[in-house]
Amino acid sequence: MINRNEILVPQPRLGSIFYVVTLIVMMTVQWMTLDMYLPALPVLKEEFGASEALLNVSLNSDLFACAIGTLVGGTISDKYGRNPIMIIGLILAGVPLLAAVFAHGVWFLTIMRGISGLGGGFALTVAAAIVRDSFKGRTFQMVTTLTQAAAVIGPLFAPAIGAMLIEYLSWRWIFILEGGAILLTLIPFFIAEETWPKEKRQVENVMQATIQAFGIARNLKYLSFVGWAMVLTIPLWAYIGVCSYVYYEYFGVSNLQYAILYAAGTVASFAAPFVYMFLTKMASTKKTAVIAIIMTGIAAVLFGTIGPLSPVLFLVAMVPVYLVEGIVRTLATVEVLNRYHEEAGSASAVNGFALMIISVPGTAIATIGWGSFLTGITVITGACCLAAILLWIHGRKFVE
Repeated sequence: MINRNEILVPQPRLGSIFYVVTLIVMMTVQWMTLDMYLPALPVLKEEFGASEALLNVSLNSDLFACAIGTLVGGTISDKYGRNPIMIIGLILAGVPLLAAVFAHGVWFLTIMRGISGLGGGFALTVAAAIVRDSFKGRTFQMVTTLTQAAAVIGPLFAPAIGAMLIEYLSWRWIFILEGGAILLTLIPFFIAEETWPKEKRQVENVMQATIQAFGIARNLKYLSFVGWAMVLTIPLWAYIGVCSYVYYEYFGVSNLQYAILYAAGTVASFAAPFVYMFLTKMASTKKTAVIAIIMTGIAAVLFGTIGPLSPVLFLVAMVPVYLVEGIVRTLATVEVLNRYHEEAGSASAVNGFALMIISVPGTAIATIGWGSFLTGITVITGACCLAAILLWIHGRKFVE
């Protein structure tokens, strides 16, 4: 997997392979915190007497704070190094989840998940910068693919774990497991080699790092490119926002059935970064981007035709959405970090912020008055396909 000639920063204490595994495990656990929470939404709706919209605030608090953490964490890591910011991020991510065990209302839960999301954003964006610091060439592309797949490994198992914890223990055990797991992933970073040593830190202060990040964001070609990526990830966030209600209330599935259906869908998402690798090997990056747009259009048609017929067919309609999100996320990460190699922290921050902040409106618009959540997902997916076409007309110029 790793070509030793393409290792830029060796890890003598951990070893490069173990270090990559550490990053994958850490990112997997971070992404689990969102999806393990989903099966609890209908339970909390009844226990706290809260509406779907209010519970979506508790869901979005994590996503919004994670986006802010992504922007801040990557930027300041260009000044202070990757390891210190990673360690701070993981502490911020883990401790509030343990505190959430004692929640007796939606707002305390929302605040704790928000603080945790901020720390998670630090960790996720610094991880992307670490990969850019540590590897080059095809090894960089492969390791990026593996770490992006971590965003799916967690969701693959998280809902099943969450559903089983609710079934046999309590929703509070979700936060015990999440917080404890995050704090365990902290340990290797105390002994890992710093990948962005002081001699490479060209920014003199946080303000300069921030200006550097905004300089990247002012590139109009980049804005169109990242806008294309953002709109193509919205359908998956819309699904995440309402899938528990669709499966439980519309189709009437059990906890176990829900866990199986959700996990089955994320198999496609897990395969997506590797599909990206295959497509970019067989065709150009630009053609891969166009394929993602076409797949989104196919998903919209499937949602409007077979989606409402059964939970299995609804899942079938979701498969292109899962694939597109993983392809687009990996493609955007590779292209941006390749373009801004010397500003990996800032580039990772801006790109990660964009792809994460879109989750907030993505989950929110799925819960507005559509009459049916299924109708909403169909309309949202179709609109995103059209928007992606318009953005790609200019955004394709960013891709060399």
